[in-house]
Amino acid sequence: MRIAFCDDEKSQSIFLKDLTDKWEKLSGKSCDITVYTSAEEMLFENTGSFSFDFIILDIELDRMNGIDLAREIRNTDKQVTIAFLSNSREYVFEGYEVGAVRYLMKPLTKQQLFPLLTMVQKSLEEEKSYIIVGNEREKHKLLVKDISYVEALGHYIIIHMADRSLEVKKNMNEIAKEFGGDFITTHRSYLVNISWIERITRTDCFLSGGEKVPISRNSYEAVNQAFISYYKGGEF
Repeated sequence: MRIAFCDDEKSQSIFLKDLTDKWEKLSGKSCDITVYTSAEEMLFENTGSFSFDFIILDIELDRMNGIDLAREIRNTDKQVTIAFLSNSREYVFEGYEVGAVRYLMKPLTKQQLFPLLTMVQKSLEEEKSYIIVGNEREKHKLLVKDISYVEALGHYIIIHMADRSLEVKKNMNEIAKEFGGDFITTHRSYLVNISWIERITRTDCFLSGGEKVPISRNSYEAVNQAFISYYKGGEF
């Protein structure tokens, strides 16, 4: 689980890390925490995309407070889970206006945090609705349903969507594990989202976006069966 924590008190981030370590041991899950000490730093480091599963924001930040920061985040990402942390209940109603799932009071306790981490983790496992791709300088949060197919090109892959394509340094095996069962290999260089397939022949997949992707001789039977199972159709 990727967690972002924004708080200008260093002691709070240390305390959060200690609590998440204990939750990891109990749950068997892992957390990757990125700490920001100001709203401005968080916005600067995540221009255009917030590649996190869960964001915890302190309300009482220095120049831009946590509520205003959440509004900026929501302009880019309306789905990511947000919780607020505060010494006061003053902003509790504004917190829910930006879709926060919890308003946590300091000092943060395991009784507050553990059920929240479990809820977010369960949601991730059930939905698997997006993937995070990119490099150290820039990351992109992509909805899986928007990806039509992936094409291998040397040491890179090209992720194709209806409105754009994105080149990423990653191999096909890695990306296939992230996608799960709704993607199928049609060729050693192509991985296709089954929900985008409109029809197949022995040599090609025809996708709803108008693209045509090759099917290798060895992959045809598996592609054919996956297509039939997905749509629960008959002969075509």
